[in-house]
Amino acid sequence: MDSANEFTSFHDQVTSKLVQTTRAVGRLSSEDLKFHRSSNRDVAESLDEQSARLLSLTSSLLKVVTVGTDVKAPVLHNEESIEDNWRGLVDVIDNMLEKTDACLDEFTGIIKKLSPSQEEQGQASRHKAASKFPSVYESDASTLPKPQLKFHHPPNNLDSSPFRPLLKTKPHAIVPLEESLQIIDANSESPFYRNPYEEEIRNAKYPLSTYSISPPISYQPFESTTATFVNTMEGVNAMLSELKSAKEIAVDLEHHDAHSYRGLVSLMQISTREKDWVIDTLNPWREELQQLNEVFADPNILKVFHGSSMDIIWLQRDLGLYVVGMFDTYHAAIALNYPKRSLKVLLEQFVELNVDKSYQMADWRIRPLTTGMFDYARSDTHYLLYIYDHLRNQLVEKSTAEEHLVDYVLEQSRTEALQRYEHTAYDAATGQGPGGWYDFLTRNAVPLSKKQFAVLKAVHQWRDQVAREEDEGVQSILPKYILLRVAQTMPPNRAALFRTLSPVRPIVRSRISHLLEVIKAAKVAGEDGPEWRDVAVPARGPQTLATADTARVEKGLLTPLDKKDAGQPIASRSDVSQFWGAVLRQHEATAPSPYSAVASMEALRLSLPLPPMPMTVAKAREKLGSNAAINTVPLAEPVAPVVPTKDSQTNEVFVVKDIASRRKRNIDSLNERGSSSSATNRSSSSDAVPEVDIIEQSAQTSHRNPPTKYVPTQPSQMQRTRNLVQEVTPFDYSTAASVLHAETAPRAGGSPSNSSKFPFNPYTKALNAPPGMPKTRKDSGGKTFTFRQ
Repeated sequence: MDSANEFTSFHDQVTSKLVQTTRAVGRLSSEDLKFHRSSNRDVAESLDEQSARLLSLTSSLLKVVTVGTDVKAPVLHNEESIEDNWRGLVDVIDNMLEKTDACLDEFTGIIKKLSPSQEEQGQASRHKAASKFPSVYESDASTLPKPQLKFHHPPNNLDSSPFRPLLKTKPHAIVPLEESLQIIDANSESPFYRNPYEEEIRNAKYPLSTYSISPPISYQPFESTTATFVNTMEGVNAMLSELKSAKEIAVDLEHHDAHSYRGLVSLMQISTREKDWVIDTLNPWREELQQLNEVFADPNILKVFHGSSMDIIWLQRDLGLYVVGMFDTYHAAIALNYPKRSLKVLLEQFVELNVDKSYQMADWRIRPLTTGMFDYARSDTHYLLYIYDHLRNQLVEKSTAEEHLVDYVLEQSRTEALQRYEHTAYDAATGQGPGGWYDFLTRNAVPLSKKQFAVLKAVHQWRDQVAREEDEGVQSILPKYILLRVAQTMPPNRAALFRTLSPVRPIVRSRISHLLEVIKAAKVAGEDGPEWRDVAVPARGPQTLATADTARVEKGLLTPLDKKDAGQPIASRSDVSQFWGAVLRQHEATAPSPYSAVASMEALRLSLPLPPMPMTVAKAREKLGSNAAINTVPLAEPVAPVVPTKDSQTNEVFVVKDIASRRKRNIDSLNERGSSSSATNRSSSSDAVPEVDIIEQSAQTSHRNPPTKYVPTQPSQMQRTRNLVQEVTPFDYSTAASVLHAETAPRAGGSPSNSSKFPFNPYTKALNAPPGMPKTRKDSGGKTFTFRQ
């Protein structure tokens, strides 16, 4: 259409068709379709066919509309999926209407182009889409085919024999290949092969440029530098011819171990000052890459790595490559006392480049590589030679006559290159070794019973066996947290086991019956087995570790400890606390003694400043039964009670009362008890029979002060005096003089006066009144015993 008039006519036609279609749909929906569907089979089939056609058309339209946007198109399988994905349909329609509105405005000339904010949003969305990459956590064992199955020599995870180097030729050799591949300690329990380039690595002479300061050679622009993806032997040969003429090269690897028992070298990056290569190391002919030893073993070509500890092992295991003349920038950062030594930090410091390290979690088996993955792999080596120039200059500048930092870095790099690969294995009985359950339980202190400990060992061994057979990562079969969950719950049946393993991996699902049998057998065997705390042993001391490391270095297993660090102590648990001394030391429990309980109570009584306990009814009975004289109440400070001394003390009668628990006060009962108490007090005074309350609170308080709930353990003399009930005559208010109508005092002349010098105070006379009746004590229920002495 060439003009707005043609668009108007087209718009009118489309609108009329849509109105007709909408009306037809409305008429159909008003009819009883369910009745016609059930009564006529042809109608039902026609309706189903048209419904499926409309759903398919709608799904296709949704996909077309959402192309190039962040909105995800929902998939419609049936009529119910429309309701389930209604929110997604609304989002798609809203996005489509917004785009339609913008296109109409642009077409009609209201706007000429998108606003800058919309352009930036579009660029950001495109950049976000380009930065997405497949992660190792998104792919399952069955998602991608295993590339190792196509290798000429597939990995044999069940082989427990010593690893024999893959070398077929040995370029730049000092010791011939035949002598380098001789097995050591063939008759011992742990025979091994030495590093075939051990002699060459130890005797390698580094170029003089390594020890001198020179201006850093600037790196080439990343966009204009040639980057080649090598996945053929022709590309390998062309690359090798160019590498032979280089003086320094930078090397890095990308490794994948999530879906492989021992791991796979997925990519190898090599960079010179002018060019970058990314080599595909998952081809079936990957072992043919050994011809790169013509460069890797050449001592005249400096190989720059960063953090080469595992790279050296992986190159030997998968590709048969050995490095002679290596410089590790990680050890250079250590020698320069950098607080952070990662490659990301070095790139930010020297290149001012912020690299997205989330690509470390990418699945590097993916082919073809995404643009972001390819650029990330290049960046690891593209700038490394420039970083090496800066670090080398700083090492030379900060070196002294006593400590040459360049020699330190080269020695550490030589030690890393002397490593050799050996098959990983662990003892299933003791759990010792790489990947064993002993190290797992040491790092995760969880209390386990005998059965739980037996189940964990059995399931751990089952997981290792399945991973070896399927060449799968152990974490992809049973993660550590699920392994521990299985050991703690010990599922008794398939349903419980499925709930415990959720989400269940396909490999585990196909072996669920076998796993259940393993758990049941372990529970039976664990009834008489040990617990984890019986197997765990204290950490070894530094002398034992030093001896063990010396033996491993002699065999050439792993990187030896530095001589400076060999004598340093290793963290372990001490038997005696530096703060508490031997107080917290655990002692063996002794057999219980029949006197232990009595001795413990006596020790507690002597160690705590407890007040003397008052006499109880039982003790009073015992004393009276033994005809012991009781003169006074036993107190902390015995003081004679203040009692009348009319009669002799020989025939004194006293009452011992066992006080019951206190109850709520009742006003009526208090009034009645108050009157009866007065009579009782008067009769008690005449008979001179004191009543002693054992285990009682303090006596009545003053009428000015309210009663307190605090009970002193040792009453004073005044409190003991108040405990005795005294006879006090209450104030009679009926005979008291009137306060409001009190007569005024006559003047000196004898005539009364109606005026007062001071204002009238109705409470003046009340202040001079005698004190009222003291508050009576409530008699609590309980048992009483009367005795005569």
